[in-house]
Amino acid sequence: MMAMDVDFTRFDESVQAIFTCLLANYPVASPIGFADVFPQEQADTEKREAHIGVIAYLKHENLIAHETGSASSFILTKSGLALIGKDMDSHIWNLLNDD
Repeated sequence: MMAMDVDFTRFDESVQAIFTCLLANYPVASPIGFADVFPQEQADTEKREAHIGVIAYLKHENLIAHETGSASSFILTKSGLALIGKDMDSHIWNLLNDD
């Protein structure tokens, strides 16, 4: 089977923008739609489609969760936080068991 190359440029750009936004506002759900994250680039339809695909991927992998009050608002999940080295179970346990 022939190996295929994948260009992760658009994926990387959206993932970085999404995680930066969600981390900056954690634990508040934040809008991460294309217009929210890339307001100056509305005419770039390829970038918009890639961004929508990235959100779908992050949701499918349970790295982000949809906040029901808004169409484009999400929050990082336990798995999403673990990806950046934050163990929420330990954090909560330490918080509740702190002397």
